Amino acid sequence: MLDWFAALLAITFIALAIIYDVRFRDVPWDIYRPKVAWLRACMYFCCCYLLSYLSGGMQLVLDSPVFTTAQLNNPNWVRFTLGLYGFILVAYAGVWSYFTPVFERPKNPLISALFGFLWGSSAGQLFLAVWLIAGKAGLPAWGTWLVTFTVLAAWQPNWHNIYWDHYIAPEHDTPMTQKIKALGCHIPNMAIALTWLTFYENYLLFVSLQVIACVSASLGMRYPAPWAAPSALNYARRTRARIPRCTGYIPRDPRSDPYTPFYPGWHGPARSTTTSARS
Repeated sequence: MLDWFAALLAITFIALAIIYDVRFRDVPWDIYRPKVAWLRACMYFCCCYLLSYLSGGMQLVLDSPVFTTAQLNNPNWVRFTLGLYGFILVAYAGVWSYFTPVFERPKNPLISALFGFLWGSSAGQLFLAVWLIAGKAGLPAWGTWLVTFTVLAAWQPNWHNIYWDHYIAPEHDTPMTQKIKALGCHIPNMAIALTWLTFYENYLLFVSLQVIACVSASLGMRYPAPWAAPSALNYARRTRARIPRCTGYIPRDPRSDPYTPFYPGWHGPARSTTTSARS
């Protein structure tokens, strides 16, 4: 059955790639178009799922026990697991979402959550696949952890900075929030979750952690439905390097910008206007 599912994934990827090449290949990046973004995202999700299948990760997720009786009776496992789930919730539903400019995107929680589930389940299986492939090198557990962390630490920020944040995600950062999210959410998520996976090998729970993170992030950024109209507001910015990188939204004055209420010292645009008029 899993072989048939993998074949369906491959066919889906090819079909989406053909549609994209024929209809949307020359669409410019700077105005956000949800239909095209979903198409690109679904191609990426297919690739992650296929890598998981080829590495054996998908089989482990489906066949391995969610947890064992011995683990439930192990207070260290219980504390570590509950603490990790708590951290993911605080980091992504709390910190990540708080430091996210949503501009004028309307809330659509069901669609955002659906995107987050696809994103998280594919990302979690991508991380698991890298961990499994690294483990085939015959390294000790700490060596597998180190190789996996190094590969993902190189892949994730570059993938997001160069492609994801231009072509799939609507603008949801500033230069300040990029640093906060990297140091407060993404890096500790990867370091702690991989350590937990290395100790306990709860594959389904590991993937579920990334599902929670990505559903929280998708809700936090108000990820739009594929049928939503293209954005009339162009807040996307990128560098002029040979390989352009996303800079995030750069407000003139983040303390008075209407879209950066999380910025230290923010006093809102109304007060800023009044102050300027008096002076």
